[in-house]
Amino acid sequence: MLKLNDFKNNSNEDNLGIFLFIIGIIFLLITTYIGLTKIGLWYDELYSIAFSQLSVSDMLLIGPKDVHPILYYLIFKSFAKILTFLDIGVVGKIVSLIPIYLIGILSITKVKKNFGYLTAGLFFLCISSMPQLMIYSVEVRMYSWGLFFVTASLIYSYEIIKNNSNLKNWAILTILTIGSAYTHYFSAAGSFSIYVLLFIYLFKNNKEQLKYWFLSAAIGVIVFLPWTFIVFNQMATYESGYWINPITVNTLISYVYFVLSPAAFFIQANELVSPTILGSIFLLIFLYLIYKVRDKFAIASIAAFVMVPIIGVLLSLAVQPCFHQRFLIPSLGCLWLGFSILLAKMYENKKLFYVILCFVLIIGVMGCVNFINIQTQDAADTEIEMNSLNEVIGSGNVIIADFFPTYFELHGYLLPNNHYLSFSEDIGMHVKEAINDPGIQSEIAGGSKVYYIDGGHENIDEVRAQGINLEEVGFNQSLKNNTFKIYKIDI
Repeated sequence: MLKLNDFKNNSNEDNLGIFLFIIGIIFLLITTYIGLTKIGLWYDELYSIAFSQLSVSDMLLIGPKDVHPILYYLIFKSFAKILTFLDIGVVGKIVSLIPIYLIGILSITKVKKNFGYLTAGLFFLCISSMPQLMIYSVEVRMYSWGLFFVTASLIYSYEIIKNNSNLKNWAILTILTIGSAYTHYFSAAGSFSIYVLLFIYLFKNNKEQLKYWFLSAAIGVIVFLPWTFIVFNQMATYESGYWINPITVNTLISYVYFVLSPAAFFIQANELVSPTILGSIFLLIFLYLIYKVRDKFAIASIAAFVMVPIIGVLLSLAVQPCFHQRFLIPSLGCLWLGFSILLAKMYENKKLFYVILCFVLIIGVMGCVNFINIQTQDAADTEIEMNSLNEVIGSGNVIIADFFPTYFELHGYLLPNNHYLSFSEDIGMHVKEAINDPGIQSEIAGGSKVYYIDGGHENIDEVRAQGINLEEVGFNQSLKNNTFKIYKIDI
């Protein structure tokens, strides 16, 4: 860990690394402050919040119907049970920030020990400030945990390379890999890439260690095997259609600029991020450093990252589109550790080193400003949405939803204090049965209103066909997450 005397006892190179680590801390503190004070939540984050509030048995029942494993939700739920005095949205932001702090600890311990202060400082600066990472550090989703598991796996793979026959490192790598697989399928792809590259290294340089590789891989496969059957079921469920658009040349280009450019907007679906001069320059810097330095582990780290979109694209072409730009996030630690090692080895060429470092800092500052603007706008949008929904619908009413995610969104956070019913088929019949139910009639007699939420804008005629009178509820302002229409049922 850092000590005050380090500046006195270290070389200028080491002192620069410490200084860059401190800058990384400043970026992370800004991210933390903004993330915990500007609570903006979009659709998927609201889903995470609602899912985390389920019982474990319900998680295991509903989780297989989702498109992600459930480890993140279990982690979220654990912290929510501890931090009951905080708003659940704030808890979600804290849970997403924790992995970034853990990577910081690994940076100043393992990365510093193996690669030096300068690499450690550069790496943590990149993790704290490079494009997209500030945004996903506070997004109430599983991406920052995937980032931690994959990054830590890479760091411990180097420990294995450096320290032969260290069973503790193999055990840690195995646990991290299992965590990665149960967090996100494309963090699993990042871990898979690391294992492939580690196998190649051991096969060429240390065949004696291959027995541990096979044992670690076998344990990982066996532990993940129960969920494998769920994966196949999920693939079959979404085979008929999924929200991710087909892969095109523009999509492939967008991956580069998603990672290397400080985007001016939050990216939705598979839109093309406009190529920027800064992103292009950054790509050239990467290529130059790889060509000039040729550090094998650094190049392998970058290769581990590159393998993930290759896997994603191949799966998308072979099965169905399933790879989104944000699925790159879990493997970005591999990219930026490789970059940091390469740049640190350019330190002797100080002019070029400082030019590149200044460029990195410019990207970081631009990304930071963009992050603050995005979070501020998202917080305002979420506040408008919550206020509008509560003014129009309020609490103590009966809400019937025909789309489970919409039910999750409202029941879990936006409109929690109501009686909810959710149906997925025969909507008209179920709505009629619900409003005639004696229990619901009792609530109506007590002053409750009944609302029907048409999540897909497709069942309204079916409901009206049952002789039910509906009056669409309007809002003074458009709602950020309003993918549904709300109707008041005239009883």
